[in-house]
Amino acid sequence: MSTSRWPILRNALVLVALATGAALAGRSKEAAPPPAPPPAAEAPAAAPAPPPAPALWPTALPLGAQALPEGLANLSAQGCNACHSQAHDGWEHSAHAQAWNDPVYQAAIQRVGGSTLCRSCHLPLANQHPRLAVGYIDQDVSRPDLKPNPAWEPTLMAEGVTCAACHVREGTILGTHESPGAPHPVAVSAELASATMCATCHQMTWPGADKPFYDTFGEWESSAWSKAGVRCQDCHMPPVAGAATASRFAAAASHGFTADLRRALSVGVSLGSPEVQRGVAFTGQLRVQNTGAGHAVPTGTPFRADILEIDLIGADGKPLAPTVTHTLARVVDEKPPYKTLSDSRLMPGAEVVVPLSFLVDQKKPAGTATLQVSLRERVGSSPGELTLLQKIPIPVL
Repeated sequence: MSTSRWPILRNALVLVALATGAALAGRSKEAAPPPAPPPAAEAPAAAPAPPPAPALWPTALPLGAQALPEGLANLSAQGCNACHSQAHDGWEHSAHAQAWNDPVYQAAIQRVGGSTLCRSCHLPLANQHPRLAVGYIDQDVSRPDLKPNPAWEPTLMAEGVTCAACHVREGTILGTHESPGAPHPVAVSAELASATMCATCHQMTWPGADKPFYDTFGEWESSAWSKAGVRCQDCHMPPVAGAATASRFAAAASHGFTADLRRALSVGVSLGSPEVQRGVAFTGQLRVQNTGAGHAVPTGTPFRADILEIDLIGADGKPLAPTVTHTLARVVDEKPPYKTLSDSRLMPGAEVVVPLSFLVDQKKPAGTATLQVSLRERVGSSPGELTLLQKIPIPVL
């Protein structure tokens, strides 16, 4: 072989070796097993399912003595105050909190002979009663056979319709939604969020009566509000933003249980003249409509009445003519079973037209008067609180 050809041959052999090595390396790489996948991360342990909710009203009121739920120091609203301060403060000024101490209620219960039918709603838990009825003498509900109650808690009695009345059953705390992280277990109760939960105390029939003694739930149930799915809670426990718990800021149901007649009634006035002419009858009409309450106005106890007062007030603040009044009330017999004698209340969506007529003496001064429409709630002999509904300025000629 010529020495001149050797470099060329050598280079060719090197290229063949390199190519062969690359091919072998490629086949070796393709044959290598894939790397093992990393171990799967362990799924976090599922949170324990909330306990099933006991029935909200399993028996007639008062409910049996309630056991203390785990995580609670006591059944008093005071024990709820630290974490649920906003709900507590709303409740503290509500009619529920005053259900036992309210002087109007105390006077009313004497009127019906101290019946346990009334006491059982104003004190829903057996823990709140110093004595419990074990029966009725001669089957008369106004004559209970009372025995001492060893589970009585005077502090709880003073709280009326307290937190535990709606939120504690069988040693379990009831809520309307899950509460992970709470220092006590919470069972979700659909019943607690329904309108039917209000019926236990706001619907009552006296034995032998022609109509329910309290018919608030029945009035709502037959109304357009019920058919539209508007619950009692939507009006009386609207959501309010704030400290739902000690660690959570959110919208939560108000526990003030507001009942504002200014939101329930629409008042319209039509007048025969834009001015008052002294010595000439000044006439018109007052139209009152129940546009905002899903029950009668007034509702509940028949011992309550709403008195409409229409006055023509002079510039000196004194009346120019006698007051025109109209009463919204259900009138019943003085004694059980409280038969209905008349009913002038405003049912949901109903209205009443009150004729107006004022005659201002010619000796009264001219100027500007005020046609004032107000409403006064009367319970028993109490004059009640005055709620101003409307003022209209009227010239006096």
